[in-house]
Amino acid sequence: MTGYPSSAAIVSGDMAPVSTRVVSVRRVVVRSTPEPAAVETAIKEAEDKCASGTSGECAAAWDNVEEISAAISHKKVADAANSDPLEQFCDDNPDADECRVYDD
Repeated sequence: MTGYPSSAAIVSGDMAPVSTRVVSVRRVVVRSTPEPAAVETAIKEAEDKCASGTSGECAAAWDNVEEISAAISHKKVADAANSDPLEQFCDDNPDADECRVYDD
């Protein structure tokens, strides 16, 4: 059995589930930019989980390391994009002649 209702069940409206499975999901929300030291701490925690925990806990811990590393990387890219000196000047001096924007 595939775990999906048959086409006859779909047509007749009899949509009882064939089987159910409970999946545990852990979400990571980064509310501020993590410091590079946070990666080192997360790596240490991941190594500890892998040494003493289950494979699921180990994978979740390494996913956390990946998320923190990605957040730091994205922050570096965003900072590099905002590093134009003229942009910084215009942010500080929006009325300057160099910062005028003309509509076509």
